[in-house]
Amino acid sequence: DTLDQIYADVFGCEDALVRHNFVSGTHALSVALSGVLRPGDKMVSITGKPYDTLEEIIGIRGKKGDGSLVDFGIEYQQVDLLENGEPDMDSILKAVQGAKLAYIQRSRGYSLRPALTISQIEQMVCGIKVASPDTIVMVDNCYGEFVEKREPVQVGADLMAGSLIKNAGGGIARTGGYIAGRKDLVELCAYRLTCVGMGKEV
Repeated sequence: DTLDQIYADVFGCEDALVRHNFVSGTHALSVALSGVLRPGDKMVSITGKPYDTLEEIIGIRGKKGDGSLVDFGIEYQQVDLLENGEPDMDSILKAVQGAKLAYIQRSRGYSLRPALTISQIEQMVCGIKVASPDTIVMVDNCYGEFVEKREPVQVGADLMAGSLIKNAGGGIARTGGYIAGRKDLVELCAYRLTCVGMGKEV
């Protein structure tokens, strides 16, 4: 409980779920997506195709029936970045209307594009909240922790997730991850990590 509160305080948000049994950042992202999305929902990746470890989780690669989000009736759409690596705001604002979740990958991953700045994330969040106020904005924050003075949840993102193997683990954690943001959403993620009704309590 104390560790969760420390992370919530440091990241400037309502709640956090920090556990060593997240095996990686990809695992934390998978739990977060599965925690908040339901059959019939639409997810829009607004920074192009996520890096390859998430492709099978979403269901845009891999075998049908493996249990991806698409297998569970979740619609996937993506908006590619502009040629200069900037977000395509006009296309984003159209795509997110009515979507349950807008997904932002902060780091470059395995591509050659520049990482997104907090100012760029803030611009995207502000635009989405006007175009589609109920859309959850989730940020893959892997590699992004503590590189600027503000974190995505401090500029309006509803949820973010990352790995303790990278920045947030100080270079000494061999496993682990975190999910942080709105309390109600973190609770749903905790239900997915353990079980409904128990969540963070066990």
